[in-house]
Amino acid sequence: MRWAFGSRSLPLLVPGFNDSREELVELTRFLVGVSPDIPWHVTAFHGDFRMESTRATTAHDLLAAAQVGQEAGLRFVYAGNLPGVAGGLEDTHCPGCRTVLVKRRGFRIDLNRMAGSEQCPECGTRIPGVWKKP
Repeated sequence: MRWAFGSRSLPLLVPGFNDSREELVELTRFLVGVSPDIPWHVTAFHGDFRMESTRATTAHDLLAAAQVGQEAGLRFVYAGNLPGVAGGLEDTHCPGCRTVLVKRRGFRIDLNRMAGSEQCPECGTRIPGVWKKP
């Protein structure tokens, strides 16, 4: 596997480098084997410095990669670095009832229904993470 990791340890999806379906399937199966609750953040690449000739990751690329992770059984898949174009994949959804628990746009949190709780307020599913009161 060839995965680049940015400053936040999020895997960059680099077109032509690590974006083949086979590689994504292999990676996400490995993650599910460790725990389906591992959050997987697929992050868009923007060509800079020594990789200026590599095209940027598109929203379509991110959504296709995220779908592979969801099909593999990952319960918390996020697509990022292209705010507002990831079709809800910036948000945290309850894996039980699909209710939006944390709504985001880029680095901004617009709604946090998990503050001070460890369960979905709709169905009671336990949501792994650190959920502090604001």
